[in-house]
Amino acid sequence: MRAPVEVLELFSGIGAAGIALGERARVVAAFDQDPVANLAYAANQGRSPLAKNLAGIKPGQLSAFASCAWWLSPPCQPHTVRGAGRDLEDPRSAALVRVLEAARALRPPLLALENVPGFAVSSARQRLRASLDGYGLAEAEICPTALGVPMRRRRYYLVACRDRNPSLECPAPVPMRPLAAYLDEPGGSYLPEAEVRGYGHSATIVDASDPGAVAHCFTSAYGNSRVRAGAYVRDAGGVRLFSPREILRLLGFPGGWHFPPGVDLRKSYALAGNSLSIDAVRWVWAAALGP
Repeated sequence: MRAPVEVLELFSGIGAAGIALGERARVVAAFDQDPVANLAYAANQGRSPLAKNLAGIKPGQLSAFASCAWWLSPPCQPHTVRGAGRDLEDPRSAALVRVLEAARALRPPLLALENVPGFAVSSARQRLRASLDGYGLAEAEICPTALGVPMRRRRYYLVACRDRNPSLECPAPVPMRPLAAYLDEPGGSYLPEAEVRGYGHSATIVDASDPGAVAHCFTSAYGNSRVRAGAYVRDAGGVRLFSPREILRLLGFPGGWHFPPGVDLRKSYALAGNSLSIDAVRWVWAAALGP
């Protein structure tokens, strides 16, 4: 049996990429500047990410991890409509630029990245590919629905290998699991029906009893923005928000995963909305690590 691949998890959030690794690899270090995300990471995975804004990182500070595979989940806002699509002009892209400078200097054996579909047509993607000159590259957009998860969350993925040409194909679709399998029992805070009617077609409402129901992508604004931040669910009690726990299930987090005490509802939604589909990332890791 091969020794686990050592991985550096950059922009680690609440740790979805590390959870997706399984037994073939292990995270040796993680970096994130969000203190609450780091608390959640540590509470569930027994180690604390290094609290650092990667916009100030230097190659020498990552040189100890030059032999590791690197996973990157940089901020998506520079490539979204809600974030004004400012691409490399957005200050939040500075951290990715610095990490790519380090990758060019240190040339890790493997690098994988996740971002929103808008990244695929960005200047940031061009910078990424230029930083990986000489690597074998593979790119794909993958949605958890192709893996049987009833949630739309299409994302751009790239895998870069220093010594081979990787293959990253979209998974062949499998039957969708019912949304009800991911839901809590009816209860919680329901919206007044007059408010629901007022949203008209601007809000997506899925029926818990519909075997073909698919939730729309949840964003970090869910629970704060009433529309275009994710779906609502209608169950026996009426129409309500999905709970953070339900969103985590749809993202593939294990049942015992939890937010630590003191993390309020709004921050829980933000952290979940900024996280990754573990099912999709696991598929990408399998392609990245090879047979």
